Amino acid sequence: MWVRTIKITFANELMKHSVRSHLSETIDLTESMLLVYRVDLSANVSLVNHFFPSKEALENFSEKLKPIREQLKAMGAKVEINDGPVWGFKVAGNVTLDMLSNGMDGDTKG
Repeated sequence: MWVRTIKITFANELMKHSVRSHLSETIDLTESMLLVYRVDLSANVSLVNHFFPSKEALENFSEKLKPIREQLKAMGAKVEINDGPVWGFKVAGNVTLDMLSNGMDGDTKG
């Protein structure tokens, strides 16, 4: 599993809310993405985390989003990207990295 973190410093809070809404509606859980979450670091800074099953899926996603990143920069946003393999992933309720990578079984039989 691979993760891409994107720290976006927006020109202002209005830009942050507008872009965040657009990306949530059009980008989240596309291109084999398994998980996404966002953290507001300040009034105009967000950290976005996208999880993918493979490096190839992450690279395909990155290529698809390149024009959007360029538009963000052109509007005055600062975009910082980091990615790498995931390790030490833990979630309450006994959810494992393998479960996320291979699809979770919704069977609730005990």
